[in-house]
Amino acid sequence: MKTRIAIVTMLLGLFFAGTAFAGEPVPAMKAEATKAVSEFLQDEIDYPAFATETNKECTVYVDILVNADGTLNVNEANGKLGCLKDHVVTAIEDAKSKDLAKYAGQNVVLKIDFKLYE
Repeated sequence: MKTRIAIVTMLLGLFFAGTAFAGEPVPAMKAEATKAVSEFLQDEIDYPAFATETNKECTVYVDILVNADGTLNVNEANGKLGCLKDHVVTAIEDAKSKDLAKYAGQNVVLKIDFKLYE
């Protein structure tokens, strides 16, 4: 009898430990959120005049959090040129869309290319 109780206790312990440490599933809407944010930001971020005048090109990677009110927060931004990185961060944080509110809480990572000649 003691053996059965010990086995049942061990199995329950394994079950609870397994569910407690299980990773959260990736939301099905992550790809959809990335696409929606990317399409929205294509109209919001323009090639800055100071960069075209000085022939500056750069790729900026941004990690964005979508808020419940449709605003966007930049968690991290990385790029070679600080001026273009700052331009991207400012443009993203100034942008707002009520359509993006349905993706609240989603993190989106985007690559934004500034290329003069392709």
